[in-house]
Amino acid sequence: MTAADLLTCATALVPDLAARATATEAARSIPVETIAAYHRSGILRALQPRAFGGAQLPFDVFSRIVETLAQGCSASAWVYAVLGEHQWVVACMNERAQADVWGTTPEAVVSSSLAPRNNATPVDGGWRLSGEFPFSSGCQHAQWAILGARAEDAAGNKPTRYMLVPMTEIDIRDDWHVLGLRGTGSRTLVLRDVFIPAHRTVLLKDLLEGTTPGAVVHPDYPLLRAPRGFLVPFSLPPVMFSLARRALAMVPASLRSRLSRGVRDLGESEVVQMQLSEAGAEIDLANLVLHSRRAESMAMLDSGQPIGVEDTMRNRRDVAFAAEQIRRGVERLAEISGSRIVHDSDPLQPILRDVLTIATHSVVLRHTNYVPYGRTMLGLPPTIGEA
Repeated sequence: MTAADLLTCATALVPDLAARATATEAARSIPVETIAAYHRSGILRALQPRAFGGAQLPFDVFSRIVETLAQGCSASAWVYAVLGEHQWVVACMNERAQADVWGTTPEAVVSSSLAPRNNATPVDGGWRLSGEFPFSSGCQHAQWAILGARAEDAAGNKPTRYMLVPMTEIDIRDDWHVLGLRGTGSRTLVLRDVFIPAHRTVLLKDLLEGTTPGAVVHPDYPLLRAPRGFLVPFSLPPVMFSLARRALAMVPASLRSRLSRGVRDLGESEVVQMQLSEAGAEIDLANLVLHSRRAESMAMLDSGQPIGVEDTMRNRRDVAFAAEQIRRGVERLAEISGSRIVHDSDPLQPILRDVLTIATHSVVLRHTNYVPYGRTMLGLPPTIGEA
C-alpha cells in the first residue's frame, strides 16, 4: 500500500476510535476490534520491510498516522505507535530473528519494555533472563516482546541489548492503574529464567548509531541506517501534540456561551482572552517545531548525508522543548475552563490526564533531552544512554 492509502485508512478509523474511547479507558486496554481494524487497514505494517510483506514506508508517514489516530483515541494511537515502531526495531535485527517473528506470521506485532532494568546471564548460545519489565503498552495484543537488558559479554562488559522474546514465554501482570493513557494496557511483563538465543538480540549501541545487522539485510531501506534517537522523537510524542490541538479546538467553543457565576460573559473577559491566546501560541508553535524538525529529518535521511550525534541530540532537545509548551498550553486551557474539569464527564479532563502522563516519558523529559545537547555544545561526548 502507498503512503496515501495508509493515511486515508487511518483517517477513516478515527470515528470508530472516538466512539470506543470511553470504553477503551474503562477497560484499561485497547479492544480487539481496534487491533483487528489496524490489521485490516494495513497500517501496522507501515514500517515493516517489503521482504516480509510490509509497506516499507518513510518514517514520517508512520508518524503522521499516529497523529491522525490520536484525533479519535489517544490510547489507541499510543499503542499503534508502539506496535508500529517496533516493526522498525525488528527489521534492524539479523535476518534469522526477523524470520522468527514474521516468517510464518507476517502480521505479527511486538510490544516492549526497553529500559535495561535487569541483567541477562550469559550461557552457551545466548543469555538467560529473569525479572519484571513494566510499561509494556499493547502487550495483550502482541506475539513478541522486545526487552532491554544488560547482557554480559565474554570480556565481562554489560552492554545493553534489546532481546526478542515470544509472548508464550512471558507472564503479563495486570497492574495498569494510572492517571492517564489508561486504555493502553501498559502492563508489566514477568520472565522466569527464559533463554534468549544470541541471534534474537541487537546491541543498543548499534541501534543508536544506525549500524545494525538489518541495514545489511535490507540495503534498499534507508530507515535502517538511521540512528534510532534521530527519529524516536517523532513516534510517541505526536499523540501529545494531537491531543493539544483537540483541546485547543474544544475550549474556545465551550467558553463562547458560558457565564461566570451566572452573571458575566466569560468570552468578554480580557484575562480569558489573554490566556486563550497564550495557550494557542504555545500549542501552535510546538506543533510547528515538531512538524518542521520531522520534515528536515526525513530530508536528511533521504539525501543519504551522514547523520551526526548533534543532529540526533537537536531533535531530542527540540521535541522535548515543544512538548513542554504543549503541557503548559493544555494546563492553561484547563485553568481557564474552570472547575467543571473536576467532573469525570468533562471532555477536557481525559486530555489533560493523558498529556500529563505523556509528559513523564523519557522521550520528552527536559533533563533527559536537554543535557545531551548541552554536552555536545561543550564538546563533551554523550554517554550511550544519552545517544
